[in-house]
Amino acid sequence: MKIATLVKTGDGPLWIIPHVLAAQESGDQVVVLLPAPDHTDSRVARELTALGIEVVESPAPRRGASPAGQLVGIVRLRARLRELGVDVVHYHLYASALAARLATLGTRITRVHMVAGPLYLDNTLIRRVERVLCRLDHLLIASSADIRQRYAALGLPAHRMRTLSYGVDLERFTPADDERRRAARAELGLAEDEFVAVCVAYFYPPKRLVHPGQGVKGHEVLLAAWARFAERGGRGTLILLGGGYGEAGESYRERVRAWAARLPGADRVRWVDSVTDVRPFYAAADVNVVSSWSESYGAGGEASACGVPTIATAAGGLPELVDDETGWLVGLGDAAAMAVALQEAAAGRRMPAARRRAAAARMRAEKLLDRRALSHDVVAALHDAARVRRAARRGRRRAPSPSAQPSSPARSDGRGLAGRVRSSPLAALPGRALRAARRTYLLRTDPVGYARSIGVRLGADCRFIEISAATFGSEPYLIRLGDRVAIAGGVRFITHDGAVTRMRREHPDIDVVAPIRVGNDTMIGLNAIIMPGVTIGSDVVIAAGSVVMRDVPARSLVAGAPARVVTDIEQWERRMLARSVGTGAMSPQRKREVFLDRFAAELAADPSDIVSVAN
Repeated sequence: MKIATLVKTGDGPLWIIPHVLAAQESGDQVVVLLPAPDHTDSRVARELTALGIEVVESPAPRRGASPAGQLVGIVRLRARLRELGVDVVHYHLYASALAARLATLGTRITRVHMVAGPLYLDNTLIRRVERVLCRLDHLLIASSADIRQRYAALGLPAHRMRTLSYGVDLERFTPADDERRRAARAELGLAEDEFVAVCVAYFYPPKRLVHPGQGVKGHEVLLAAWARFAERGGRGTLILLGGGYGEAGESYRERVRAWAARLPGADRVRWVDSVTDVRPFYAAADVNVVSSWSESYGAGGEASACGVPTIATAAGGLPELVDDETGWLVGLGDAAAMAVALQEAAAGRRMPAARRRAAAARMRAEKLLDRRALSHDVVAALHDAARVRRAARRGRRRAPSPSAQPSSPARSDGRGLAGRVRSSPLAALPGRALRAARRTYLLRTDPVGYARSIGVRLGADCRFIEISAATFGSEPYLIRLGDRVAIAGGVRFITHDGAVTRMRREHPDIDVVAPIRVGNDTMIGLNAIIMPGVTIGSDVVIAAGSVVMRDVPARSLVAGAPARVVTDIEQWERRMLARSVGTGAMSPQRKREVFLDRFAAELAADPSDIVSVAN
């Protein structure tokens, strides 16, 4: 399949690159369309070209063009997509969506709109237009549940929407240990014990029709909150990391800076231009701040992946990422509440609650923002949309006209009966039997291959011991396992809550279903049960017989029903090393000899003595 990725700018949207690479890994041909001059002179184009991805000029959308010029560009875009032989056009940002929808009308190209942020939907006029135009998308991928809910309110059917975030590179953005934190602070000239808040955001100039007079990232709100924080005796440093977006953005940034210079605490605000690597700033920070008026997840995603709690406004998708467990959520434009949150973050930054928030933030990122997994999910969604579109076209071509229907249920020559036999379920039995036999064979000989064949998404080097056909439940396609996951016999993954069937009489459509995710290097012990919606972090041990009903933090051991954290993985590993008998590399026969010799006294003991010792 050939996929065209269309985006209106090469200045910023590096988040398209993981999708492009995932499509390549899936065996698809990919071409990226960017407007001139960005198709040759932008960071996105340079990185894609270095990776061997074809980048071509997109005739539309065109910056600064008149309506007539945009229409000409759309006609040329239509010709360009046909010339490239595209099967699916995957477009991001609203201007690209308008161009792609119009350019592909009446073609066989499947249209998939991935919505990065909800800002344009804050405009009443655009919402009214989008109520009609969104129906041109064969699939809409919302990057947050908030965006999906907004499109549902516009009447877009649920089966034409998916919720998939752009995600974060969880291997690149990781929590900083004490050594990295000290090094980052030394590099940035920050004291080891001072309170540090960071806000990572471009300065976008105010828009006339959406939140007029305010920059969408809400820098004015944050600076007003910082002034209140300073007035109440708060001490620390606020880092505003990000330059102006374009010339208008730079001009706006300078105006805000001049205004903020007159506020209390202005001497403790650092204005830092955009950088290519924000990780040292997160490593040095006690708290991240997102003060936006409109947002999907914003910088809260990378901060959470780095284990940095976030103070955020309740804009767009931010409440999905930030709550009392992972940070502080305040009202839109509420500088007073944000100042209180800054005070709480500063006062408690060395307390156990701060460490719990940091761990919860990282776990939330692992649950919602695994870029590697999400990128492959996006590619799978593109394939599904194209398959549904092809099936719909075939159905339209094959549907007979009313006049062509036979007047009797069966033709006199017997061909009607034969047709009914061929289309009956019985005709499919040989194929079904072969598939069932193959899966039974795989279950016995290649458990990992069996899991893949039924839809479980697996990482590398997984190991399954004595699994059964019941292990992965009735929705195996909702289960994702990381690298080097080990599963013992009797384990059950349950992705749906069957208890709700008792409510079907009054609520016939009720169904409670949720995916299960397991991180890397995790061991799930004998007869453990994993319940719907659970995310298990990396480096985890699930003890035998556990019933896991809640998320499990990384690097922990859980046990019990319901399962609870018993200890951390480091302490467990020390205990296991102390108890080790050192036979892991021996043959079974040699192990038997060693075990019988080592435990001879215990095995020879009188059972009554054992009972008396136990008492």
